[in-house]
Amino acid sequence: MMRRKKRINFLKVRIELEKELPQLDAPVFIEGLGGLGNVGMLAATHLIKELDAIKIANVYSPYFVRTASPIPGIMYVDGVVELLKDEIYYDPEENLMIFVGPYQGSTIESYYMFAETILDFCAECGVRRIFTLGGYGTGRHVDEPKVYGVATDAKLVEEIKNHGVHVEKGYHGPITGMAGLLIGLGKELGFEGICLLGETHGEYPDPKAARAVFRALTSILGIKASTDALDREIEILEEEMRRVAEQEKRRRQRPEFVPFDERYLGYV
Repeated sequence: MMRRKKRINFLKVRIELEKELPQLDAPVFIEGLGGLGNVGMLAATHLIKELDAIKIANVYSPYFVRTASPIPGIMYVDGVVELLKDEIYYDPEENLMIFVGPYQGSTIESYYMFAETILDFCAECGVRRIFTLGGYGTGRHVDEPKVYGVATDAKLVEEIKNHGVHVEKGYHGPITGMAGLLIGLGKELGFEGICLLGETHGEYPDPKAARAVFRALTSILGIKASTDALDREIEILEEEMRRVAEQEKRRRQRPEFVPFDERYLGYV
């Protein structure tokens, strides 16, 4: 009989380290999860690749679902199964922790449980400032996406404005999902928080909005990093959009469809 190495509570959000945490000196924590246009996830993934960041942990939740259905499941890669998960990376040179993945939650309670677990982890790691990345839905294609931002205090608001981030006046919101909860709940726990949102249609992955967010983020952090990979993704997306637009144009230029007439069958 197989003996379990340890008992795991699969009914709670858990962070499983792949290796021992390095000595951390108030690292900056960056969240980029799936959402509108997958803007945050694309930007965070690109940052991980550019910095060659080291994976340090997997994040699991019983509330992760792959589709709109609340039924749980697993994924498999090359036939090998694995639980749905997000991941945390670390870059010692820039002193950054990057939280990335496609999953958030499936109920209101699960989002709060998820955020609480992540904020506990941030506290253990000595994090003081949290960035969250996401999309600002427009429902239309945007040629030159702006980046909108909010922060946990007026001083940080002025800081992000100095890096070209747009700040709306007056009462606005909400910022939904983990992008909003992490900085909202984090403020109550004493964390500094900044949320960066790139303008996006919202219905398809948007590397152009991700590039805008990436540039704003690296400008604020003082990091020099290339956007070449995102530039190539933008070219591919725009070529596909041109192809679809041309197909639609040709379809509209065809003669109007003539309804079937029963007289062709000899009926009177």
